[in-house]
Amino acid sequence: MRYAIHIALMVLLTGVVWWLGPDAPAPDAPAPRPVTAVAVQAPACAADDLTLACPPVLSAAQLDTILASYGSPAVGTGAAWIAEGQRTGINPEIAVAFFVHESSAGTNPAWAGWKGDGTSTHNVGNIICTPGWQCYGRFRDYPSWQAGIADWYDLIAREYIAGRGHRTVADVIPVYAPSFENDVQGYIDAVQTLVAQWRTQP
Repeated sequence: MRYAIHIALMVLLTGVVWWLGPDAPAPDAPAPRPVTAVAVQAPACAADDLTLACPPVLSAAQLDTILASYGSPAVGTGAAWIAEGQRTGINPEIAVAFFVHESSAGTNPAWAGWKGDGTSTHNVGNIICTPGWQCYGRFRDYPSWQAGIADWYDLIAREYIAGRGHRTVADVIPVYAPSFENDVQGYIDAVQTLVAQWRTQP
């Protein structure tokens, strides 16, 4: 009797599976829960982090305040430093630190960017002249601060990050400012000191 009942149940279950189809969900399977996307924000840079791709800590207004503290003729370009950083993935605080170290933010009387007529090359990084560029002496000459800022970012992105696989300021400076005419470690230390100071100021 038990055997007959067992056979009958198996036949019944087989019929149900056939009717539902092999891919049908189990009758009591819960409906899938909707997935909610969670936005993940990149962590803020540490004060002494000199990774080129480090997200910015300072705003455009804060960068302008820094430039103003030097009496820089480039005051008002804070938004350009931020925008070019977003475009290339390069930290703008590091970029401004290069500008400050190279020319005291365009105020050093001995800066090679000064022209005889009192105007400047807008060359924020003292980028050397190469074929195809308008130049003044040894260095590229740009029509505006915006153009000079954009080319500095492009140079670092193209020649150092993409071209050489550099990831930090310590990678870049030995090539950017070689030891035969610069204090390499002094340059690295100066950029690190400036960036750390700016990121921690109230």
